[in-house]
Amino acid sequence: MKFRTEIKNINNPVKISHNDKLVFLGSCFTENIAQKMYRYKFDVLCNPFGIIYNPVSISKIINRAISQQYPDKSELIQLNGLWHHFDFHGDMSGINPDEVIDKSIIFIDSLRDYTSKASVIFLTFGTAIVYKRNDTDEIVANNHKFPSGFFTKIRLELSEIVNLMTDTIADLKQMNPDLKIIFTVSPVRHIKDGLIENQRSKAVLLLAIEKILSLNDCYYFPSYELLLDDLRDYRFYNEDLVHPSPTAIDYIWEKFAGTFFDKSTMEIIEKIEKITKSLEHHPINPESELHKSFLANLKKEIFDFNKEYPELKFNDLL
Repeated sequence: MKFRTEIKNINNPVKISHNDKLVFLGSCFTENIAQKMYRYKFDVLCNPFGIIYNPVSISKIINRAISQQYPDKSELIQLNGLWHHFDFHGDMSGINPDEVIDKSIIFIDSLRDYTSKASVIFLTFGTAIVYKRNDTDEIVANNHKFPSGFFTKIRLELSEIVNLMTDTIADLKQMNPDLKIIFTVSPVRHIKDGLIENQRSKAVLLLAIEKILSLNDCYYFPSYELLLDDLRDYRFYNEDLVHPSPTAIDYIWEKFAGTFFDKSTMEIIEKIEKITKSLEHHPINPESELHKSFLANLKKEIFDFNKEYPELKFNDLL
């Protein structure tokens, strides 16, 4: 008997190795995958401006980077002693407006530099429900806990997402013709808007991406479907019943790795994981002969790995 509908053989021609530069932008699920990439020593830039949930704000961040459109202090707004920018996550906010601007400039340049050289950019859409400022009509990336009367909540139209992202893709390709663009929809549930609205929002995102793929040379990875249709059980959610559990993230990571990594890349990952787990080991008796022998073997393992893969060097001191 079969008890689940497993998604097998995800077709995607894009292959990723440790020679590639990678950019991840979007929902918090993006960061789950990027953290795995960091662990295995890939060259990754992930959400320099913090988590971004909606397609409009992702597009705005990319366009800022491509055009080097630096913010000035007139774009900041103060609340509760902090200066905020509505295109950026609260991680970018600060007490000193000059420091907020200086940090923004550094991150814009970093995103532009990475994107201009990247092999692949992953864009993860979280929600089609957005907040529009009543004073400027601008869609914000984060409401920074401003009073609800400051915004109007709306759901993006499918055509709006498609048109905006098609323009953004054209700009990305003009700057970096070899860049491969991979879309995914976050499996994180935005239930504060209600279960029905969350499903409608995800449906808009899925249909928009389908249309984007038909118009542009881009690809899709089914993060949303792996959790909602493959695992399909509350066992694979955290206690908040919103975010995927570590087990679910590991499962989606396995599918991700099987899709994008070839045999040689997987072999390198296995070596890195073995060394990393050893480095994370906490001995019961650090002075024991057994542990000293363990450290000696580990030092040799790290030396051999650094010699074979000098660009992926372990800098950990034992």
